[in-house]
Amino acid sequence: MLAGIIIFNLKAYIIYEKVLNMKLPVVKIERINYYNVANALMSQAIKLDKLNAEYLTLRADLLFGLLNEELSGASDIKKKEIENLYIKAINLNPINFEYHLKLGWFYTQINETGAKDEIQKAIELYPSYYRNYLYFSKYYLKNQEEKEAFNNILLMFYHGSNISWRIIMDEIKEDLKSSAAFSFDEKKKQLSFFVLMPGPELNLKKYGFSHINIPLSIRVHMRNSAKPEVLMYKNNILSGHFKQAASGDETDIYEFNIEPAMTDIYLDELAVKTIPPQTIEKIEFIKKSR
Repeated sequence: MLAGIIIFNLKAYIIYEKVLNMKLPVVKIERINYYNVANALMSQAIKLDKLNAEYLTLRADLLFGLLNEELSGASDIKKKEIENLYIKAINLNPINFEYHLKLGWFYTQINETGAKDEIQKAIELYPSYYRNYLYFSKYYLKNQEEKEAFNNILLMFYHGSNISWRIIMDEIKEDLKSSAAFSFDEKKKQLSFFVLMPGPELNLKKYGFSHINIPLSIRVHMRNSAKPEVLMYKNNILSGHFKQAASGDETDIYEFNIEPAMTDIYLDELAVKTIPPQTIEKIEFIKKSR
């Protein structure tokens, strides 16, 4: 009996390896055929080895890929099958962060509740993996929660410090287009996030920034009739002055740069203040390419 199980498991593994080595075509009709063939193969593998979480997850990935092709057969039944496969994989290996991340992203794509909890669980299991924050950013952008999205984008850059700017931005730039709070300049290689009318000051911790040290430019836009001092406070202690970077007919821009050498500055310890208190039109946070 044991020998039979070993043979079944070996056959299943051979099928699994075959599917992994298949290339995803560029042409849509060929992709659909790829998903159908690969899905049929993984169904065979699962029949031979029903308790392998990797096989269940790969089949769910393939069905999810087919679902994303927007076929007429993409029914609620197929969605439920994908969900069940991911859940079975999680039940078999609940500490695998990737399974939670995949289920969370699947829920995000089909507008299902539970997406946030699953992505959060992936982060709890592997907090230093940058792609967890990439998908949390995408989740928040899809749900028009811009400040949470930007915080997770910064966390993505922080934990992905060894990943190139282009690789990261290529994965999220399309998601950013739907939000007026973001501006991405591909030529300058910089991403801007705007906080509108925060009042005379902005406490970054209260706004939702995380406890991370990351190079960042902060620009304060003020009506030029105001002429205040724009100051940076760290833990309620004066830490630096913003310098006037530009002046227009109606607006002055003040800038403070968190440089790579400033290793003792954490975003959630900072507050931007104006003296005397003046209404800030907007604050622009700029993440530049390294």
